Amino acid sequence: MINGLIARIRSTSDFRGKQILKNILWSAGLKGVNALISFIIVPLYLSLLTELSFGIWLTVSAVLQWFNFFDLGIGNGLRNKLAEALAQKDYKLGKIYVSTTYALISGVAVGMFILFFGANFFFDWAQVFEAPPALVNDVRGMVIILFCLFVPQFVAQLIKMVVTADQRPALSNLMNTLVNILQLAGVFLLSEYSMGSLVNLAWVIAGINLFIPLVASAYLFSSRYKELSPSFSHVDLKYSNSLLGLGATFFILQGAALVVFMTDNLIITKVLGPEEVPAYNISYRYFNLALVFFGLVTTPFWSAFTDAFVKEDFGWIKKMLKRLLFLWVVMAVGVVLLILIAPYVYHFWIGDELEIPSALNWCMGAWVILSALLSIFGTFLSGIGKLKVSLFHAVFVMIVNIPLSIWLAQYSMLGSAGVILASTIGASFRLLFQPYQTWLILQKRAKGIWNR
Repeated sequence: MINGLIARIRSTSDFRGKQILKNILWSAGLKGVNALISFIIVPLYLSLLTELSFGIWLTVSAVLQWFNFFDLGIGNGLRNKLAEALAQKDYKLGKIYVSTTYALISGVAVGMFILFFGANFFFDWAQVFEAPPALVNDVRGMVIILFCLFVPQFVAQLIKMVVTADQRPALSNLMNTLVNILQLAGVFLLSEYSMGSLVNLAWVIAGINLFIPLVASAYLFSSRYKELSPSFSHVDLKYSNSLLGLGATFFILQGAALVVFMTDNLIITKVLGPEEVPAYNISYRYFNLALVFFGLVTTPFWSAFTDAFVKEDFGWIKKMLKRLLFLWVVMAVGVVLLILIAPYVYHFWIGDELEIPSALNWCMGAWVILSALLSIFGTFLSGIGKLKVSLFHAVFVMIVNIPLSIWLAQYSMLGSAGVILASTIGASFRLLFQPYQTWLILQKRAKGIWNR
C-alpha cells in the first residue's frame, strides 16, 4: 500500500525526506510485530479471564488512559517547540524546553497521586465498574496497582516526545514493540501457570509499561540526547508559557479525543453491560490495524512539517500532502475489504466465543476511513500549531459525543455500533474546515482565526 509513496520519497535528496523514509520502513516492521502481538494476545486474555472480567479489565484500562489528559497538552507542546529548536540547531534552548517540561509534568504527577488517593476514600471502584461481588477485592486491588504504576510512567514516557520531535518516531515505536513483546510473554506465563487474576494481570501489564520508558530514558539521555538531558539547572519557568500556551490547545484537542473514544468502553459498560465491551474492543483492534499502518506513514510528517514550515518549504509540504491523499484512497479500499472478510477473520482469530455484529463492522470501518483522512490535515495543522479553528470543533465534540453515543446505543437498536457511529458523526464536521484551512495556509492567504 505504501510502496508508491516510499518510491517517491526515496527520490528526494533532502535530509527530511530520508528521515521520513527511514522511519516509515522501521515503523512498518515494528507495527507489523505489534499487530501480530495484538492478535495473539486476545485469545490469551480470553483464556485467562472470563468474558465479564475481560470487559472490566478493558474498561478500567480505558479509564486509566484518561489520566494522560492531565499532561495539559504539554507533551505535544514540547514536541513542537523542541522540533523548532532542533531545526534551528539551538540545543541549549532544546535542553531548557526538555527540562522545563519534565519539571511541569512531574508536578502534575504529584497532583495526580494526591487526587487519586483522595478519591480512593470516596469511590467504590467495584461499583463504578459494575463488578459482581466475587470480583470486588480484585477490582479494588487492580485499580490501585494500575494507577500507582501509571503515574511514574506518565513522566517517563516523555522520552517518546523527545525522539519524535527529532524526527525519529521509529524509536518511539520500538519502545511500544518492546512493551508489547514483554506483555505477551507475561500474559502467556500467567495463563500457563493458571494465575489469571485481575491483580496479577495489573502487576504484569503496568509494570512493563513503566519499565521500558525508564530504561529508554536512562540510555538515550546518556548517549544520543545527552545535550538535551533534563537537569534542574535548566528548568526555566518563563518558557512554561510557550509550552503551556501551545499545550493548552493540545489539551482541549486531547480532551475531545478522550471524550470521543476513551469514554466508549465506559458508556457500553453502563448502558449495555460489561459483557458487551469485549466484542467492541475486538472489532476496534481489527479495524484499527488499518489506522495503525496509515499512522506509521503520517506520524513522521508531524515534526517534518514543523521543520519545513519553519524553513518556508511550502512546495515540499504540498507535494507530500498530495501523496498522502493518494495513499488514503488506497487505504479506504482496503478497509472496505476488511469489512467484507471480517466474519471469517473473527472465526479464525477467536473462534465462536464472541459474536461481532455486522453493523459494528461497518460503523467501525467508516470511523477508520474518516479518521485516516482527517489525520492528514490534522498532522499538518498540529505540526505548524495552527489549531484555533480545531478548538471550536473540539468543544463541540466534547458537548455532543457522550449524549449522542448513549442515545444511539440505547434507543437506535444499534447497540455498541451506535457508540462508534456517534464518534464518526462528531468527527465528520472537521471535513468542513480542516482541508480549507490547509489550502489557505499553503496559499499564504490565511488571516485571522484561520492563521492561528
